[in-house]
Amino acid sequence: MSTRKPLRVGLVGWGLAGRTLHAPFIRALSGLELAGVVTSREVDAKLFPSARRLASFDELIALPDIELVVIASPNPLHVEQTLAALRAGKHVVCDKPLAQNAVEVEQLMQAADQAGRLLIPFQNRRWDGDFRTVQQLLGAARLGQVHAFQSSWSKYQGVPRVRAAWKAAPLFNGPLWDLCPHLIDQAIVLFGRPRHVLARIAQHRPQGTVHDYVRLSLLYDSGLEAVLEVDQLDAFGGRRLALRGGLGAFEKIGFDPQEAELSAGRLPDSADWGKEPPEAWGTLRLLRGDQLIEERVETLPGDHRLFYQGVVDALVGGRPSPVAPADVLLQIRIIEAALKSQETRQLVHL
Repeated sequence: MSTRKPLRVGLVGWGLAGRTLHAPFIRALSGLELAGVVTSREVDAKLFPSARRLASFDELIALPDIELVVIASPNPLHVEQTLAALRAGKHVVCDKPLAQNAVEVEQLMQAADQAGRLLIPFQNRRWDGDFRTVQQLLGAARLGQVHAFQSSWSKYQGVPRVRAAWKAAPLFNGPLWDLCPHLIDQAIVLFGRPRHVLARIAQHRPQGTVHDYVRLSLLYDSGLEAVLEVDQLDAFGGRRLALRGGLGAFEKIGFDPQEAELSAGRLPDSADWGKEPPEAWGTLRLLRGDQLIEERVETLPGDHRLFYQGVVDALVGGRPSPVAPADVLLQIRIIEAALKSQETRQLVHL
């Protein structure tokens, strides 16, 4: 049995991402210990007794006992802070978006190699229950050759809600950088590198400062089209994943429950974590002769702990990173292609 002490973790930022999407999952793993948090806010000492509040990022990376730095700060700080942490000899988990162009991602990858440390992009939505279920269906080839994939994620905001001033900046903000990295990452995991990208990016709210609508079509050599959409003026809203193939179709509606559970005060060590009730399961319709046979497909439990378990396994056990930086390099290149497509109104070869 290993007697290694838990990896001591420093967390940068105590906003929604830091305190809700990172800290509870770090706390849930015996292989990790939240040792410090860079924030001006109070940190819950009852939940995180080992975490000391730090005044600055520089103070954090100067601590010799911090082995892993988790960056959940505003987008414009990600590259600068990731570089500094790597050069200080720390392993790094960086929240999305990792950077705003491919050149910066390559710079971070090179810095990690030079430092002999791991750079692990944070793409927790690989461990959402709906996505894991889609992976399972594709792995079992139940739909035959898939020719269409749809992934939409819309939360209605008729009036923009800006939690922090930096989120109102017109560049490096909005759904293309907030939600689309998740959708693009999931498409990469399922289908790999597309050949072409076609994008529509728009701002429809007159009082807004950033775009509020994104529709990306990723086109593959196989004939598959993956359509990814975020529309903050969709009053029906919600989350939808759909697949269509030669043998049938699958549709799943509804958000993975983990974020709502965290917001309600539940923690990842709660019973039945990430499990959906039967009424939330997706529907599979398969061709049988000239008839469609319908069945409900139980949603696999969502579990973002698996990301951080993958981090521990990579740092301590020498296993592959739970998210390869090369995947996020492709993600950013797809975003760059989307911006070019929007500008030219043309299909962009990737």
